[in-house]
Amino acid sequence: MTDIAVVHGNYLAHGGGEVVAERLAETFDAPLYYGFGDDSAVPDTDTEHVGLFDDSLLARWKRSPFVRDAFYAWAFQHRPELHEYDVLVQSGNEPGWYVPPDDQPIVKYVHSTPRAAYDRFPDKGSDPLVRAYAFATRVLYAQTLAYPDVYVANSELIARRVRRYWGIDDVRVVYPPVPVDSYGVTPHDEREPFFFTFSRLEESKRIDEIVTAFADRDDRLVVGGDGPEADRLRRMATDNVEFRGFLSESEKRDLLTRATGFVFAARNEDFGIVPVEALASGTPVVGVRDGYTRYQIRDGENGLLYDRGSENLDGALNRLRAEGVELDAEAIATDAERYGVEAFETGMREAVTEAKERVRIDP
Repeated sequence: MTDIAVVHGNYLAHGGGEVVAERLAETFDAPLYYGFGDDSAVPDTDTEHVGLFDDSLLARWKRSPFVRDAFYAWAFQHRPELHEYDVLVQSGNEPGWYVPPDDQPIVKYVHSTPRAAYDRFPDKGSDPLVRAYAFATRVLYAQTLAYPDVYVANSELIARRVRRYWGIDDVRVVYPPVPVDSYGVTPHDEREPFFFTFSRLEESKRIDEIVTAFADRDDRLVVGGDGPEADRLRRMATDNVEFRGFLSESEKRDLLTRATGFVFAARNEDFGIVPVEALASGTPVVGVRDGYTRYQIRDGENGLLYDRGSENLDGALNRLRAEGVELDAEAIATDAERYGVEAFETGMREAVTEAKERVRIDP
């Protein structure tokens, strides 16, 4: 029996990357190692979670990306506790600094190439500090790219980044696991007259664009989630916008099945699990024509796409109200099955098998 470990970057928050890491650990019945973490972000499950650096003197500065990334480049290289596993499955870029024994297969699941160094660099590169940080990242991390035996990307968009920025041509695509069969589905004509959005409230999610679009509308918007943008968003919101803060899984699912539509405006999203959860609930998604969102939504069929800007979102919401979408709720949910857990587990098991074959020597 193959002894496998999963190694993830951080447990400083609990988002899509952590969901993927946990499902990887469950798929292979493996322990889950990670760099720095917070107790509030590490879930209480049967999976063994092992923080590698929480006892480090630098743990007090773990919220600083510059300190954290520099420390990982040094500390992740040599981890004797990982040497004895038959296979390592890496989740995210931080474990990529690890130098494996020459016969240890490595599968690297890429959520994205480093954002500031690559796809967001055209927007952020005018800042000298960002430019220096990005340059160092590109130069140093390139030395690690030969270590993985199999690269897996979470979407076709990320596979393209891996090919473009890292020069890795052979990239599998395995979508993040969403338990699509477990969501309730309500017919569209039985939905309630409100829209729903849910994410961590941070600048890159562009919730401000959504809130602004509802300023002159009669429709009600329910916003789920919390984060550093919460206070600013509440100050700018009109009375028809309701902030629910943290939502339990049952509360989120309930809102997804009752809402007229789900609204998503994140900037250059790598994949986007919550839009898939909306689709699995049979809920049309009104999403920005940006990142992977523009590929999840087929305009007019399972949702509507709009060009960046609150005025364009307002027009898309009017269009959904007036015309709806072609697919009914059941058909939208059925279409989301390609993002299911079973497909994820099958794809990752195949990746591990391939990695083992690539390190095998037949004299």
